[in-house]
Amino acid sequence: MKVGVFLAIGAAIAIIYGVAFILVPEFVLATYGMTASAALDLMARYFGLTLLGMGLITWLVRETTDGKALRGLLTGLSVQGVIGVLVSIWATVNGTMNGMGWSAVLIYAVLLAGYLYYLFADRTVLGRA
Repeated sequence: MKVGVFLAIGAAIAIIYGVAFILVPEFVLATYGMTASAALDLMARYFGLTLLGMGLITWLVRETTDGKALRGLLTGLSVQGVIGVLVSIWATVNGTMNGMGWSAVLIYAVLLAGYLYYLFADRTVLGRA
Protein backbone atom coordinates (compact mmCIF):
# COMPACT_ATOMS: atom_id res chain seq x y z
CA MET A 1 0.00 0.00 0.00
CA LYS A 2 1.31 3.44 -0.84
CA VAL A 3 1.89 5.91 1.96
CA GLY A 4 -0.73 8.27 0.50
CA VAL A 5 -3.42 5.60 0.73
CA PHE A 6 -2.48 4.77 4.31
CA LEU A 7 -2.49 8.46 5.24
CA ALA A 8 -5.92 8.83 3.62
CA ILE A 9 -7.24 5.98 5.78
CA GLY A 10 -5.78 7.55 8.94
CA ALA A 11 -7.17 10.94 7.91
CA ALA A 12 -10.65 9.51 7.33
CA ILE A 13 -10.66 7.85 10.77
CA ALA A 14 -9.54 11.09 12.46
CA ILE A 15 -12.07 13.21 10.56
CA ILE A 16 -14.99 10.86 11.28
CA TYR A 17 -14.18 10.64 15.00
CA GLY A 18 -13.46 14.37 15.13
CA VAL A 19 -16.83 15.29 13.64
CA ALA A 20 -18.59 12.82 15.97
CA PHE A 21 -16.88 14.29 19.06
CA ILE A 22 -17.81 17.81 17.95
CA LEU A 23 -21.45 17.15 16.98
CA VAL A 24 -22.57 14.39 19.36
CA PRO A 25 -20.12 14.26 22.28
CA GLU A 26 -22.73 12.79 24.65
CA PHE A 27 -23.28 9.80 22.34
CA VAL A 28 -19.57 9.14 21.81
CA LEU A 29 -18.80 9.51 25.52
CA ALA A 30 -21.64 7.12 26.42
CA THR A 31 -20.29 4.60 23.90
CA TYR A 32 -17.03 4.57 25.87
CA GLY A 33 -18.86 4.35 29.22
CA MET A 34 -18.45 7.95 30.32
CA THR A 35 -21.21 10.07 31.81
CA ALA A 36 -21.68 13.32 29.94
CA SER A 37 -21.43 16.65 31.73
CA ALA A 38 -20.99 20.20 30.48
CA ALA A 39 -17.24 20.10 31.22
CA LEU A 40 -16.72 16.66 29.69
CA ASP A 41 -18.75 17.62 26.60
CA LEU A 42 -16.53 20.68 26.17
CA MET A 43 -13.36 18.60 26.49
CA ALA A 44 -14.77 16.06 24.02
CA ARG A 45 -15.46 18.86 21.54
CA TYR A 46 -11.91 20.19 21.97
CA PHE A 47 -10.61 16.64 21.38
CA GLY A 48 -12.84 16.44 18.32
CA LEU A 49 -11.56 19.66 16.82
CA THR A 50 -7.99 18.45 17.35
CA LEU A 51 -8.78 15.15 15.62
CA LEU A 52 -10.52 17.03 12.81
CA GLY A 53 -7.51 19.32 12.38
CA MET A 54 -5.03 16.44 12.37
CA GLY A 55 -7.20 14.53 9.93
CA LEU A 56 -7.41 17.48 7.55
CA ILE A 57 -3.66 18.12 7.75
CA THR A 58 -3.00 14.44 7.03
CA TRP A 59 -5.51 14.45 4.16
CA LEU A 60 -4.01 17.56 2.57
CA VAL A 61 -0.40 16.33 2.83
CA ARG A 62 -1.05 12.69 1.84
CA GLU A 63 0.04 13.13 -1.81
CA THR A 64 3.17 15.18 -1.27
CA THR A 65 6.43 13.88 -2.68
CA ASP A 66 8.45 16.03 -0.28
CA GLY A 67 10.33 13.52 1.89
CA LYS A 68 10.98 16.11 4.60
CA ALA A 69 7.29 16.98 4.89
CA LEU A 70 6.30 13.29 5.02
CA ARG A 71 8.99 12.54 7.60
CA GLY A 72 7.73 15.40 9.79
CA LEU A 73 4.10 14.33 9.44
CA LEU A 74 4.86 10.66 10.14
CA THR A 75 7.02 11.56 13.14
CA GLY A 76 4.30 13.74 14.65
CA LEU A 77 1.62 11.13 14.00
CA SER A 78 3.86 8.45 15.54
CA VAL A 79 4.32 10.47 18.73
CA GLN A 80 0.55 11.03 18.84
CA GLY A 81 0.04 7.28 18.33
CA VAL A 82 2.37 6.25 21.15
CA ILE A 83 0.70 8.64 23.58
CA GLY A 84 -2.75 7.62 22.32
CA VAL A 85 -2.01 3.95 22.97
CA LEU A 86 -0.69 4.65 26.47
CA VAL A 87 -3.54 6.97 27.50
CA SER A 88 -6.17 4.60 26.07
CA ILE A 89 -4.70 1.61 27.91
CA TRP A 90 -4.54 3.60 31.14
CA ALA A 91 -8.13 4.85 30.81
CA THR A 92 -9.48 1.39 29.99
CA VAL A 93 -7.56 -0.43 32.72
CA ASN A 94 -8.52 2.06 35.44
CA GLY A 95 -12.19 2.04 34.42
CA THR A 96 -12.49 5.56 33.02
CA MET A 97 -13.53 3.94 29.73
CA ASN A 98 -15.48 0.69 29.46
CA GLY A 99 -14.41 -2.25 27.31
CA MET A 100 -14.86 -0.11 24.20
CA GLY A 101 -11.65 1.61 25.29
CA TRP A 102 -9.78 -1.35 23.83
CA SER A 103 -11.05 -0.29 20.39
CA ALA A 104 -9.27 3.04 20.90
CA VAL A 105 -6.10 1.15 21.84
CA LEU A 106 -6.43 -0.95 18.69
CA ILE A 107 -7.04 2.04 16.41
CA TYR A 108 -4.06 3.95 17.80
CA ALA A 109 -1.84 0.85 17.69
CA VAL A 110 -2.68 -0.07 14.08
CA LEU A 111 -2.18 3.49 12.88
CA LEU A 112 1.06 3.74 14.87
CA ALA A 113 2.36 0.55 13.27
CA GLY A 114 1.64 1.99 9.83
CA TYR A 115 3.23 5.35 10.60
CA LEU A 116 6.36 3.63 11.93
CA TYR A 117 6.48 1.30 8.93
CA TYR A 118 6.47 4.18 6.48
CA LEU A 119 8.85 6.18 8.64
CA PHE A 120 11.49 3.47 9.06
CA ALA A 121 10.91 0.37 6.94
CA ASP A 122 9.88 1.71 3.53
CA ARG A 123 12.91 3.81 2.67
CA THR A 124 11.66 4.69 -0.83
CA VAL A 125 8.70 6.66 0.56
CA LEU A 126 10.90 9.31 2.11
CA GLY A 127 13.45 9.45 -0.70
CA ARG A 128 16.16 7.54 1.16
CA ALA A 129 16.53 4.58 -1.20
